[in-house]
Amino acid sequence: MQTSIKNIIQHKGFAGFLAIALVSIAVFFIGNRPTLYILDEQKLSDAPDFFLEDVTARSYSPDGKLQEVLQAQAANHYLKKQTTLELPVVTRYTENLKSISSAESGLLNDRDNTVTFNDNAKVIRYAENVETGRIQADTLLFNNDNQTIISHGNSELITPQGTTKSASIFFDLTDNTATLNGGVSGHYEVSK
Repeated sequence: MQTSIKNIIQHKGFAGFLAIALVSIAVFFIGNRPTLYILDEQKLSDAPDFFLEDVTARSYSPDGKLQEVLQAQAANHYLKKQTTLELPVVTRYTENLKSISSAESGLLNDRDNTVTFNDNAKVIRYAENVETGRIQADTLLFNNDNQTIISHGNSELITPQGTTKSASIFFDLTDNTATLNGGVSGHYEVSK
C-alpha cells in the first residue's frame, strides 16, 4: 500500500507541477501579446471627431427671422476646427434677397469663419424670387466676416445682361461690386 500512495503522491506532484507550468506559460503568452489600442493617436489624427449624415441646420436672427439654412449629405468635423461637407447647399436670406450656394464638396473653417465650396461650385442670388446674378467656378471661398466671395478657376459671372469669364472673381456682397482678374472676356446683350 505504501508503494501505491507513494506513486499517487508522485503523480499528483507531477500533475500539480504540470498545471502550474501550463498556467505560467499561458499567462506569459497572453501578457506578451501586442496591445491593440482602439484609439491609436496616429491612426485617429486624420479621423473625424464626429460625423453627421443628412444634415440640415438653421440659423435665426435675434428677432427670430430665418437667416441661413445649411444642408449636406454628410458632415465630418475634425479637431483642426474644420468640417468637411458632401453636397453642401447653403441658402441665405436677407430682407428681399436670397442666395443659394452649392457644390460637390465643401469645407467649413471655424477659425476664420469661412466656407470653401469645391467642384462645380456656384452662388445664385435672387431678388424677390427672380435670379439677379450667378457666380460659377471650380472653387468659391465665402468669408462671412467681411461678406466677400472669391472664385478661382473657370470663373463666370452671369447676369441678365450677359456673361463674363475670368480666372478669378472677387465679389463684395456689402456694396454689390465684382472685380475680375486674369483673361477677362465677356458677352453682353445690347438692349434694343
